[in-house]
Amino acid sequence: MTADEKTIITKTNAYSMRLLLALTLITTVSSAPGESDVALLGQRIQPPVQSLFYKAKHNETGNMWDVWLYHHEDTYFLYYLANAGPRRTKGQPWNNISLATSPDGVHWTEKGPILKKSEEATWMGTGSTWKSPTFDQDGKFYMNFSEETGDRQNIYFAESKDLLNWTRLEGEQYRFVQDERWYKKNGRWDCIWTLPKLGGGFYGYWTASPLSENSKFGFGESDDGLRWKALEPPKVSGVNRKHSEVGAVEKIGNKYYMLLGNYSPYMVTLTADHPEGPFRAAKKNFNVLTGHTYFCRFFPHPTDGMLVCHFTRARNNQVSFAPLKDVRIDNEGTLRLGWWKGNEKMKHHSVKVEKPDDTTKTIAILGNSFDLKRGTILEGNLRLPKDKNAHRSGLYIECVNNQAAGVLMDHAGVAELGPMQADGSFVKVRKRHNRYQKGVEKRVDREMTFTNPARFRLLLKGSLMEFYLDDILIESFALPAEASGRIGVINSADTLGTLKAWK
Repeated sequence: MTADEKTIITKTNAYSMRLLLALTLITTVSSAPGESDVALLGQRIQPPVQSLFYKAKHNETGNMWDVWLYHHEDTYFLYYLANAGPRRTKGQPWNNISLATSPDGVHWTEKGPILKKSEEATWMGTGSTWKSPTFDQDGKFYMNFSEETGDRQNIYFAESKDLLNWTRLEGEQYRFVQDERWYKKNGRWDCIWTLPKLGGGFYGYWTASPLSENSKFGFGESDDGLRWKALEPPKVSGVNRKHSEVGAVEKIGNKYYMLLGNYSPYMVTLTADHPEGPFRAAKKNFNVLTGHTYFCRFFPHPTDGMLVCHFTRARNNQVSFAPLKDVRIDNEGTLRLGWWKGNEKMKHHSVKVEKPDDTTKTIAILGNSFDLKRGTILEGNLRLPKDKNAHRSGLYIECVNNQAAGVLMDHAGVAELGPMQADGSFVKVRKRHNRYQKGVEKRVDREMTFTNPARFRLLLKGSLMEFYLDDILIESFALPAEASGRIGVINSADTLGTLKAWK
């Protein structure tokens, strides 16, 4: 055998081995419902870890909607209502509850569906998760969810011992129906949020359709967390919007705070002195969220106090889980959302900020082209205008397709956000009933005094952004298109020397 023949045989054998290995790698394995992993020499390839804005990608999950969190044994469990499939002509599209987990509340790994609607149900509704009151003996966790069958929505329950694998509880004793003394038979009946009672058992608050015009939601109690008794709904004052959905209720200090949805995009804050109410609209910062976002829920953190979770929605209606916020309550009892210190873990690598070529322009565009597919955090000091006649300062975000957006702050700390032109002026946007709002899409007043200059944080990923001032959330906002990676500073040359960035 010649040397050339030996070389040919060696290369052929090597090629055959590589082909065999490739075929071995592309072997799917059967797994638990909702999983779709690939075998890699006996090891499963995990879905990619996501941070900043988490987006479900499992084909049996589909688009996300309502979210809620539970923490146990150093793991964060993120549950979300979702829909895989076409939108129905009648009713809501939601047909499953899915899950992602995280070791730190920042980096999320998708797990997939954990519950699906029954065959006879038209659609599925959201819920929450809590421990059994006898957890020390039975080690069980409970979850509620709703289903609409025919023209009636009822609440059902599931249980788990590991928060990963859930079993629906069957039987009429686990179907919670409307008490027609106080609630409409075919009205809303959805999403119990539990609150421990002194002496044992739970209070519950949920989305409902009370008969009384002075009420906005359902209220009841349970000894075991599974069998519920509806009570007369609490009286509510100061909420004029018709539709209401209960996000969450927690006792913070000496008050009870409720996060109430008035349908997207409004999340408002109510307070009460007693668990049974009456509840009243917050005097300040009533609209706690009004951006391209909805349905914030409380999340009692084991070490960091009370946090809040919520989703954010792009303009193509694709939904992502937003970064966690902490709860800030001032001396007047006003609730605001703030930057959670755990989000510092989003800063994986620092990025040198390149100064603009021309710092004298109204919009000074930074020299960077930031990687916004993975996400970027930009921080710095922003000097607010000295009075109402001075030019406003802020940030400019270039988008693809010759579009842009921006945020401008006035002397009082009131923000305006919206699509923006190249000269720093806002684009008029079409509102409901084909009327135009004068010059701006979103105006946000957190009704507080900021420092000057104020410290800002800008989070950007894809077409989603969040803006903070003095670590108070101004708004979660959806850009008119994907961000291009170019960012500018508006009327604030002092800001340029303070900028820091991370990816």
